[in-house]
Amino acid sequence: MSIASRPLIQKVSLALGATLMFCMSVAGNANAAEYRYWNFWTQEGDSWVFSPVGSASTNPPEGSAQAWRFDASSPSASGAPPADSPTEVFERVCGDVTPIVGTKRVAIVIDAGDPALAPDGEVPPAPTAYCAVGKPDTHGYDLLKTVVELRTDSGLVCAISGYPKSECAAPVADYIASTPPQPIAQEPLPVVSQDADLAPSETGLAQLGSALVIGLLAVAGFFFWRRSKS
Repeated sequence: MSIASRPLIQKVSLALGATLMFCMSVAGNANAAEYRYWNFWTQEGDSWVFSPVGSASTNPPEGSAQAWRFDASSPSASGAPPADSPTEVFERVCGDVTPIVGTKRVAIVIDAGDPALAPDGEVPPAPTAYCAVGKPDTHGYDLLKTVVELRTDSGLVCAISGYPKSECAAPVADYIASTPPQPIAQEPLPVVSQDADLAPSETGLAQLGSALVIGLLAVAGFFFWRRSKS
């Protein structure tokens, strides 16, 4: 092989390599389809982080926040996080909720996303947030169920509070966001919802109150029964 032919061979090799890389890139982009579904976000510092695991695999601590946003995303690219920061949301919806011993408070954001992404004939409700109260070991999915109604399929959250009505992780093509994530409206703030299993102290007080009422009713009944006999 002559020395003069080596540069030609190198150029051909580079061209073939570039063509191969281009083909692989096109194939990769073709496979990276986007789907619209409820993206799950967790708190890291004062920022939202797209969660690689489901909410049932998370145990949010007292004073934290989690978020759900209906958006288009793929395995290689997540959607946009909610507009309000986690600490801001928590202060707004849980700040006035008195902590109870043996429980935790977690703010949960529900953002139905961009109107341009909505299924045909549907209008996404405005972003909102709730303060969920549960036991310290309550995971994110159970906390979510205390504040909203869910429609699921094989472990995937398909709809939150009835949105969307019927589809579940539908593929989308050529989606371009028309509206950035919107902040939560100032008023009205949602009411607090709490886990059925609360702290033993609160549960005990409730049971004690019920027992006192029943006892008083029993004493009154016995008193009137004695008077009717006399």
